[in-house]
Amino acid sequence: MASEFNVHNAAGYEQLMGRWSRRLARQFIDFTEVSDGERILDVGCGTGSLTFALAEAADLAEIAAVDYYQSLSRK
Repeated sequence: MASEFNVHNAAGYEQLMGRWSRRLARQFIDFTEVSDGERILDVGCGTGSLTFALAEAADLAEIAAVDYYQSLSRK
């Protein structure tokens, strides 16, 4: 079954998903064994919880983070 999760502002995302991202970020980073000097691409970074945790976890050479944003017109 496909899932569609659509939130139209950062506050809505933070309420539903961001709080879990912050809680799980360090465990995920430990699991991936990120090392100093690596370059990281965070695709689908949302509000950046994992991105900011990565910056604190290791002395990385570079972190690039991108997220898809679609402007919605309301009628």
